[in-house]
Amino acid sequence: MYEAFKKLPVVKQHRILDAAIKTIAEKGYEAASISTICRRARISNGALYKYFKNKEAMFFACVEYGVEVMMQELYLKYTNEEDTLIGAVRNLLRGFKEFTKKHRDMLSVYSDLGSSSMNRFATITEKVEYEGHIFLVGLIEDAVKRGEIDASMRIEIAAYFIDSHIMLYSYSLVSEHHARRFDAFFGDPSKRLTEDEKIEKIVESLKLFLKV
Repeated sequence: MYEAFKKLPVVKQHRILDAAIKTIAEKGYEAASISTICRRARISNGALYKYFKNKEAMFFACVEYGVEVMMQELYLKYTNEEDTLIGAVRNLLRGFKEFTKKHRDMLSVYSDLGSSSMNRFATITEKVEYEGHIFLVGLIEDAVKRGEIDASMRIEIAAYFIDSHIMLYSYSLVSEHHARRFDAFFGDPSKRLTEDEKIEKIVESLKLFLKV
């Protein structure tokens, strides 16, 4: 789909995509300026259109890149076979906290895909949703085998429940609306919850649901 772009040195590919992600995170997809992206990437507008058919194709490439980074730096880095299910989820939540320090713009762009104005890009998320589903189902199946949770637990429901908590926490890291929503249910009106406190609230919720 982006044959000319894929022929570029990886460092240059990442520079272009990082520039696009930063601009889209700041302005939103519609308002993000191709000129700004190119200036930040240190390429001409004409060069960008040699690599991508249009702005939409460039955005697809940005999300694919973001998903790849997320899978490598989150799901593979922050869990291991020795974790309990709860331990794996806790580590993954901590991973999102650390990921945001380094890749806040990337997470912002991904979270914006949940808005109705971005419905035409819904198919982009299928890969990461599928990968996330497979990953969580595997964790739950292993937990069942170890006797951590009841074998009668509906695995697909448990996976969706856990994923929903993970996604809402990740959104709260980049969205003031979601951060305030979290505090409205779990926080003290006089002060904001710390990220570690948020994580433990989620873990408590999962323990109640999974009965562990």
